[in-house]
Amino acid sequence: MANKVEFGISNLHVGTYTVDDQNVVTMGTPYHQKGAVSFSPSADSNENNFYADNIAFFSEYTDGAISGDLTVALFDDEFKTSFLGYATTADGGLAKIKNATKPKVYISFEVKGDTQQRRVIYYNCALGAITREYTTIEDTKTPNTEAISMTCAGDNATGICNAVYKPGDSGYSTLFTNPSAPAL
Repeated sequence: MANKVEFGISNLHVGTYTVDDQNVVTMGTPYHQKGAVSFSPSADSNENNFYADNIAFFSEYTDGAISGDLTVALFDDEFKTSFLGYATTADGGLAKIKNATKPKVYISFEVKGDTQQRRVIYYNCALGAITREYTTIEDTKTPNTEAISMTCAGDNATGICNAVYKPGDSGYSTLFTNPSAPAL
């Protein structure tokens, strides 16, 4: 039975996504980033109109990459060094390096539904910089969060941007341990 509604995000995993000269994709070992708060993907689509006979004679939309913001409680140090190019300083600090080389990644996570949990993966994603706001404590403590903008270009060979798995699909059980490369 399919879900009527979905809610929540949990079990966020990130891994490297590399493509060799023969277009063979290698999916790196998934890293579990705790504290997922939200992900807001949005397809970059463009409307193309052709006009003839004084009307829109032909119209279509083309879908491009998917972009959005990923928000977590706090990105941990291993995430920052593995996926964002941060480095440890000589005196033990963790430094953001300007113009650091960042690997392409995939992200996967789980959403709950009224009848079943589903798992989602996005391929070939580029990560931006972490944004956050430091705020004072007022009458109640409200945790701060960190967000990162990302663009998921999808797999160039197959055109697959993302995939959704339900329990029973062969990719469902291995998505957080050994995800498959995109294939049709």
